[in-house]
Amino acid sequence: MTDVAINIAVARILSKSPDIGSLTLAEIRVRLDEIKRVKAACASEEIRLTARMHDMMRDERPVHAIAEVELMEHAGLSGREARTVLARTNTVRTAPEFGELLAQGHTTVGHLDALQTGLRTAASNQPEFLHHLPKLSQAACSLPVGEFAALVRSTAQSVVADDGLSTLERQRRCTYLKIWNDSDGMTQVRGAFDPESGAALHGAICRRVESMFHSGEPVDVMPWVEPNEHRQARAVVALATRLHDEAERTTTREPRAEVVVHVDLATLTQGLHSTSIRHTEFGADLPVDTIRRLACEAEIVPVVLNGESVPLDVGRSKRLATVHQRRALEASHRTCAIPECEVPYHHCQIHHIDFWESGGSTDLHNMIPLCSKHHHAVHEGGWTLRLVGDARQLVVDRQSG
Repeated sequence: MTDVAINIAVARILSKSPDIGSLTLAEIRVRLDEIKRVKAACASEEIRLTARMHDMMRDERPVHAIAEVELMEHAGLSGREARTVLARTNTVRTAPEFGELLAQGHTTVGHLDALQTGLRTAASNQPEFLHHLPKLSQAACSLPVGEFAALVRSTAQSVVADDGLSTLERQRRCTYLKIWNDSDGMTQVRGAFDPESGAALHGAICRRVESMFHSGEPVDVMPWVEPNEHRQARAVVALATRLHDEAERTTTREPRAEVVVHVDLATLTQGLHSTSIRHTEFGADLPVDTIRRLACEAEIVPVVLNGESVPLDVGRSKRLATVHQRRALEASHRTCAIPECEVPYHHCQIHHIDFWESGGSTDLHNMIPLCSKHHHAVHEGGWTLRLVGDARQLVVDRQSG
């Protein structure tokens, strides 16, 4: 995108006319595309300036920390935003062609962040990963961020020689938890966990939250606090308190946390193949050897869709989906069931297609996961849904009644 084109687009975006209320859908789409391109151009310029500043400070130590402070003071960024810009700058240094695509408005920072994740996954195999850069560059210009991120992930995994064990080891070394009190007296917590320990922690919290939800206990929160996030905070405190009390009472081994892993039989027995499934219930991939280790001491519960190994259909005997039904739905839906929605399954609610209130059953063929936004669209927005065929293809009618 040239400077002249950017100036024209900025002028149009900031223009008070025409009145937004008079725009057609086609005109709105054009202006949104212009905004996307201007944001990409601004991000590119920010990255170029940061790279130049970094070069000018190469004799100072620590360069990264000083550059972060400069971005916070003179670009108005938070510490987290400044670190993100520095990480994107490093990615563009490694893959300058992506910097050009961003400057021209052909991609977004979301695509750049996905590439950055791929470079981290490839680790010592980055040279092999970079051989795929021409293909990835072409894909970035046409694919939405979610699809591009999936392509980058599969490409990075294809060049890792040790089935991701080095990536998992790096993630373990990057695991941390930071706790501090802010000026308002609130205790702040920030951390990052490797997929295995993260799945154990996340699973324990989610099951505690689900128990709280089913108890019917009212949640009294401020307007800006999401009720389930409040429950999650209480769950963390409850779990930590319980473990501390148990440690005080006994010296026996602490109970093991539950880690749910989705893996196809061929991958488990024979190793990776082109369509391998090997992720935790929260979407993070695990090395096959790690899954095999977990399987050695795990209670294995097979999930067979449309099979009889677990009671997937309970008619109207229960209002809420059973744990087996949730696992079956999770095996077939990694995200919200609405096409192209990228909200992860574990952030979704189980929806009865034929409403329970209208006589719908709590059976697998009548349930899908929906994110909060699309759940509201169905119940309050007039959307109608139906599943077609054995493949459970979802058909969405967005015309409100």
